[in-house]
Amino acid sequence: MSLRRLRALTAGESHGPALLGILEGLPAGLPLTAALIDRDLARRQKGYGRGGRMRIEQDAAETLGSPLGLLIRNRDWDNWTERMSAAPGGPDPRPVQVPRPGHTDLAGALKYGRIADLRDILERASARETAMRVGLAAAARALLREVGIQVGSYVRSIGTAEAESAADVAPAIAREDAEALALRADETETRALTAAGSDRLVAAIQEAQRRRDTLGGVIEVIATGVPPGLGSHVQADRKLDGRLGSALLSIQAIKAVEIGDGIRGGRAYGSETHDPIVLSGDRLARTSNHAGGIEGGITNGEPVVLRAVMKPISTVPAALPSVHLGSLELVPAHVERSDTCAVPAAGVVTEAAVSLTLADALLEALGGDTMDALRPAFAKLRLAPRTRPGHVWLVGPMGAGKTEAGRRLAMLLGLPFVDLDAVVEERAGASVAEVFRSQGEPRFRALEAEAVGSAAKGPAAVVATGGGVVLGDPAWRTMRSSGVVLGLTASKETLLARLGTEAARRPLLTGDAGAALEAVLRERRHLYRRADLTLDTEGLGLDAVAGALVGLLRSLQGPLVRPGAVP
Repeated sequence: MSLRRLRALTAGESHGPALLGILEGLPAGLPLTAALIDRDLARRQKGYGRGGRMRIEQDAAETLGSPLGLLIRNRDWDNWTERMSAAPGGPDPRPVQVPRPGHTDLAGALKYGRIADLRDILERASARETAMRVGLAAAARALLREVGIQVGSYVRSIGTAEAESAADVAPAIAREDAEALALRADETETRALTAAGSDRLVAAIQEAQRRRDTLGGVIEVIATGVPPGLGSHVQADRKLDGRLGSALLSIQAIKAVEIGDGIRGGRAYGSETHDPIVLSGDRLARTSNHAGGIEGGITNGEPVVLRAVMKPISTVPAALPSVHLGSLELVPAHVERSDTCAVPAAGVVTEAAVSLTLADALLEALGGDTMDALRPAFAKLRLAPRTRPGHVWLVGPMGAGKTEAGRRLAMLLGLPFVDLDAVVEERAGASVAEVFRSQGEPRFRALEAEAVGSAAKGPAAVVATGGGVVLGDPAWRTMRSSGVVLGLTASKETLLARLGTEAARRPLLTGDAGAALEAVLRERRHLYRRADLTLDTEGLGLDAVAGALVGLLRSLQGPLVRPGAVP
């Protein structure tokens, strides 16, 4: 893959001791755990039609983060230690000299003059290499997730068997949360979005198995939350559609890529192909997304939609005709242990390719060696289609001043003020503490999420959120899509001093309030930092905080903001 701000390298063979990978260029301050990497590695190993190798390997990454380095051990190495040893030794007692049609075997052998044994070629050309790409891309996915971009995929068809499209069965999720779409696909054994669709795909794979054959298919990969402005129209090699196409085509067995309704566009009129631009409320929007979120090599703010076409696996059990490169006799092609169909797993690999490319384009467009430097630049792109800032969401820990400073900010902006805790209390008919005590925290969080959604649908306002709003990704999507998120912070000591005797009435601060607050901050501090901009309120009065927040809003306003929209 060709990356500019990120540098990704992989090494290792299919049956060697391990796969190695390095990803350099991630911004400092990016929250990343090994569990996030291992989750995607496990997703790659699933899917109906996989071969026996996936019953051997249980991929998990060993990591170091300076820069990010990954090691994935090959368990099957135990069965290949003699044949794949790096130490000097005799020739392989079972050399591979019969190339498989459709594989790299023959092309690589002719390129390097290695016709005596194709093993070196096929080991590195194997799709086993994609395990490391998926591992490295989990870090890129974490970067994208931090600013609100999600990447996901599902299987659209296998062979001639069709499954339902996201546009038909989950249009809202496909527009708002591609990662949730992917996890829904993971619930079926073929990564189709419905059980009925999966049954059709399973039947197609079973027919291929009966025929001792293999099957390919079509994967749709989507990125949501992508702002306008990634990529460039200036030079051919900077166009994002070209870079995404290149990334997908670099995946083993991917032979074609479609962006948006690209193929349909070649058979339709321009009036049926291009996406009308409208003013919806205070923002520019599209009434369709035939372009797949990219125009002229630049993202336009709509979801990025691509389709990757995977050919059937090259190792056909009913071996195709080939030639023995030693004797030059006509013989059946070499057969390695392989899959009948790897399309479901390839979907996870397409997510990896798209995540790495989008993360690279994001850093190229916005720079930023730290997450704190990247976030406001990203927010400015996200807000560019708006003629007014929309809602102003205030997040931060209890005692940060969200409510009182929020009231003053609302007066300065001429906007209504909404206190989400007050909304929850009104709906529940009880105080926050009583809801916690009688119904539990999960019920309170559900009421809080409902309040976020309700506020977002109302007129633009300054909204003071509860301290736990940041725990839910749906709330982040709602806040970002409806306006600006500003964070307030202060030291633990200052927060406790501001809370005073009220701390004892806070459900999460019972007992030792200082220790309890420290535990809350430890859990949420990195989430509060997701705000578009953060203001340290240490030593500032409420009026000074409100005035500073106005300045932060002005620094984020886009080119369409009307005079007077932000005082």
